[in-house]
Amino acid sequence: MDLSENEIAECPRCGHFLESGSETRYAKLVAIATAALMLLLASLSVDFIRYSAAGVEQSMTLMDAAWQLSYFHEKVLAVLVLLTVILIPVLYLISIIWLYGIAQNTGVNAVNRYVLRMVTHLRPWLMADVFLLGTLVALVKISGLADVRLLAGFWSFSGFVVLLLFVYERARNTPMWRHFAATKEPEHSAKAGMTAHEQGLHTCPLCHAPNLEDASICYQCSEPQRTAWWRKPGTTVALILAGAIMLIPAHWLPVMETVRFGDSHAATIIGGVTELWQSGDKPIAIIVFVASLMIPVAKILALATLLLLASWQTPRVVRHRLLLFKVTDWIGRWSMIDIFVVAILVALVRSGEVMSVYPGSAAISFAVAVILTMLAAMSFDTRLFWREANK
Repeated sequence: MDLSENEIAECPRCGHFLESGSETRYAKLVAIATAALMLLLASLSVDFIRYSAAGVEQSMTLMDAAWQLSYFHEKVLAVLVLLTVILIPVLYLISIIWLYGIAQNTGVNAVNRYVLRMVTHLRPWLMADVFLLGTLVALVKISGLADVRLLAGFWSFSGFVVLLLFVYERARNTPMWRHFAATKEPEHSAKAGMTAHEQGLHTCPLCHAPNLEDASICYQCSEPQRTAWWRKPGTTVALILAGAIMLIPAHWLPVMETVRFGDSHAATIIGGVTELWQSGDKPIAIIVFVASLMIPVAKILALATLLLLASWQTPRVVRHRLLLFKVTDWIGRWSMIDIFVVAILVALVRSGEVMSVYPGSAAISFAVAVILTMLAAMSFDTRLFWREANK
């Protein structure tokens, strides 16, 4: 049934937001997505930041954040920055423009369903806002050593981030599957008051529609259901262990190396936090400490705890555990701040012996650890909470 203007639909058991009755004006959303895309393209064509130190002036573009990492043989990091900051946001916005603009007139077809599935898969990897915060942290790091100026590219990119977040939030709360569902009615009938598991059904990991246990593809979104195999405790444990192992070299090895007037100084993640604190930038030091040290470790411990306690659930504590999981899942991407700080500094501070910054060997380890912990959260099957609690 359709919701009224001020109504929202939530899952009665877990409180998960399903959809809102507030009207989303598709033309407005398309216009804002187009504006965001234009701002991003504009930020790529002009200088992003400029700094001057000891009579040497240097500027960088947004693309330099990836190109300079590639120049120093950190191609994996370069691809990661290019994807999460530029390419994936561009693809996401183009998909939104297609779905809310052109696809409304083309009706139900395989292309529209594929694009809508792609939008859902891309959402966790939109990190333009994390990159913007990383840029500000990088500026604080070098503000005491050089004169830094924010140029048109930075302000254009900031506007893009604001519009992207608006589009993301509005599109996430708009139920689009009702317009592009593969079939109007499911091949089975679900009964109210019983869980999908009790009725021999399982929910699609992408659109959450109930499907038969032996279904090969989702009747609503056409997502292959065999991909649900990785949402198992064993997969989560393996990813948690791999992420924990990668954190060891990430915090032990230097994350970047600074050369100033021929004097080389290698800094670890912990060393960078200490320098920020001692230089008086305590708020920034706290942000970096939380994002780079506390969040990765806390995420691993939280996921491991939730797995271990899954067999001791009660209906009273399930919602608290679910809230812990949602927070853990949401904060994971913010650990990428340190990688983006390195990318900005490497691209901006490259004045030879006067002052230059080079990526350290810990950067790739830390980036891999962040990705593994994000995948671990994605593989965590929260339905275990309810099944164990009802035993």
